[in-house]
Amino acid sequence: MKMRAWIQAFRLKFLPQGVMPVLIGTAAAYRANDIFFRDLFLLSFFGMTLVQFSLTMLDDWHDYTRGTDTTATDEKNPYSGGSGALVDGSITPWEMIFVVTVFYIIAAGIGLYLTATRGIEILYIMLAGFFISIFYSLKPFQFAYRGAGEFMMLLGYGPTITLGAYFVQAQHLSAQAAFAGLLPGMLMWTMIIVNEIPDYEEDKKTGKRNLVVIYGRETGVKLFAAGLAAVYLFIGAAAALRVFPAGTALALLSLPFAGRAIWHLKAHYMNRLDVAAANREMVKVYSAATILFTIGFLI
Repeated sequence: MKMRAWIQAFRLKFLPQGVMPVLIGTAAAYRANDIFFRDLFLLSFFGMTLVQFSLTMLDDWHDYTRGTDTTATDEKNPYSGGSGALVDGSITPWEMIFVVTVFYIIAAGIGLYLTATRGIEILYIMLAGFFISIFYSLKPFQFAYRGAGEFMMLLGYGPTITLGAYFVQAQHLSAQAAFAGLLPGMLMWTMIIVNEIPDYEEDKKTGKRNLVVIYGRETGVKLFAAGLAAVYLFIGAAAALRVFPAGTALALLSLPFAGRAIWHLKAHYMNRLDVAAANREMVKVYSAATILFTIGFLI
């Protein structure tokens, strides 16, 4: 059934990475200014949902046409290496790039409406986000192929989205909101590292020089553990120093998921299927940490 194939291509398990920064920015605006515009929030949320789906499918399309992703759905790690919808033939490359284009156009329309109603700063933030999401895979920059993809995703899925969501509500920029965006950004960086490990052989073969290909899987395990350590040091220190409300320390409750993710990765990093347990725990880390962090701004 075609709808099932599209749901597979959207990769809903990674939707939180696109929308949770919107929640964080909106919660920070509510905390600081005691305002909440429901319709503007819903527009922002929907727009970022479309961008998340588009980025996922654009990267999928590019890696498939380049020959990086060739593993069928029933043979692959479900958390890495694309959705498998193109490899299986359930969606054609032309169909996927058409839907990506439509989604980007709709998201751009939402961004232009928010620019007209809330301020020109939205346009600049939107252009920065589009630039990162499109050229993550595509030429001439191809950040994902040149060792810069992880950092660009930290910026795009961190301060960029969070600041944009904050400005939509408050109509001014905020250092606290930008700083709060580092949490989803750092989590995104760490998630990309663990998702690159199962794809090491295919990425290396096709010249996709991400950090794991450049430095190796063993170093990738260390980078992942260091990334999670940095996340929890950031949460604890920022809450203790009252950079954020004390309630944001609730995000530390996600630490057990992080411990399991590191354990599974150390045990299975050489097996692209068994390491899926680490990928799964990292999805839990991201979702739990960002949800609890958002709640911390509201209580």
